[in-house]
Amino acid sequence: MAALIGLLRFRHLPLNLRYLAALVWFILPLEMLGLVMMLYHQNNLFLMPISAIGEFGLLAQVYSKTLQSRAFNRAMPWLVGGFAAYAIFDSLYVGALTQFRPGQQVLQSVLVLGLVGLYFRKLLHELRVQQLKREPMFWVSAGLTIYCLGYLQIALFSSYLLRYSVRLNMNVWMVHSLLFMTLYCCYSMALWLPQKK
Repeated sequence: MAALIGLLRFRHLPLNLRYLAALVWFILPLEMLGLVMMLYHQNNLFLMPISAIGEFGLLAQVYSKTLQSRAFNRAMPWLVGGFAAYAIFDSLYVGALTQFRPGQQVLQSVLVLGLVGLYFRKLLHELRVQQLKREPMFWVSAGLTIYCLGYLQIALFSSYLLRYSVRLNMNVWMVHSLLFMTLYCCYSMALWLPQKK
């Protein structure tokens, strides 16, 4: 739904939301490929670092265009490059692409929560928004907050859950699916809202 809305409204979106639409279209084929591989009982964990690097890079662009801060714009390439270097290094261990390695997801969630925190700080300091429900970046940030806080818990305790019970592990990943759907509903709302004149 978010991908379709982003495609239909792309020409009318401001630059920050165009990057969000690009993010949705970047994630869509990766998610579909991961689902197909899972259904055929093939390991799809090699997609995680690709997804994490691309997603964080595009989210950094979304927030860069939203915050319009010189300091953030200077720091952003180092932040994205540092995260990409860590994700690649973490994935190059022997057998790492066939094992779930939660460090990348934990770091990505913390970094994204940092971006969201910068947006909320700007929102509180400037107070130019009259109705939060009509502000697209509020929906993006609210969705990311809910998703990252939930996913952070899953990533932190995933190794324990994998060892404890397969059924419990499946239930936890069902919760992840609900968080994912919530995030993309928020993305859809942000892309659907009429733009301010």
